[in-house]
Amino acid sequence: MDLNLKGKNVLITGAAKGIGKEIALAAARAGANIALHYHESQKEAAETAENIKKCGVKLVLVQADLSRLEEVQEMKVVTKRELGIIDGVINNAGWTQFKSFFKYEPGEWKKEMEVCFYGVLHLAHTFMPDMMDNNQGKFINIVGDSARTGDKNLIISGAARSGTISFLKSLSQEVGKSHVQCNTISLGLIDQGQSFDTVMLEKLIKQYPMGRLGKVDDVIGITLFLLSNWSDWITGQVIPVNGGHSMIG
Repeated sequence: MDLNLKGKNVLITGAAKGIGKEIALAAARAGANIALHYHESQKEAAETAENIKKCGVKLVLVQADLSRLEEVQEMKVVTKRELGIIDGVINNAGWTQFKSFFKYEPGEWKKEMEVCFYGVLHLAHTFMPDMMDNNQGKFINIVGDSARTGDKNLIISGAARSGTISFLKSLSQEVGKSHVQCNTISLGLIDQGQSFDTVMLEKLIKQYPMGRLGKVDDVIGITLFLLSNWSDWITGQVIPVNGGHSMIG
């Protein structure tokens, strides 16, 4: 299936390592030019950039704190100069603390809200006007399933990302007339080499009807599909990729 990504300019946030890295590499193999964003993982970003260059596509490496609007705006200046208008944004970046609400000190939740919620607003406000002027564009936000189901230990990031789901649903109604699409991918637990003991791993797997944790490849397929022209009539949606862990209608 031809994804028609050749020559498209795609910004992927949090792409130095993990899921973001693999999405960036897959998009590059499909012919997309890559704006590879990172915040603090400079060494890993440089290594990922070298692998992307081998795909023969254009690449720009951009550093920014997504919670700071001025840094996101500067990122646009760089990407537009080096690549041109961004055709698609895949927001994989986030910042999470794993603990219950009453373990937080007052104000300690601020960074999670700023990265996970305001970061999405900053990206949309900065990059989407060009998409609208260009009469086409894709905005894909990746969240964890806690944004839909709740999780007592992911309470702040879950709340922030739940807000982005509502935001993108509403935004899709405004920008759809300009053929710009906004969609959310909601993930179950993805195996990225975490250290789970045998008892914990068995307990986790029992929660998944598919009998396993997710793989990075499970995320890549749906992401590239939403980025491609095969998804041109899909917008305002939340697409769960979670092995059946939650089945919310």
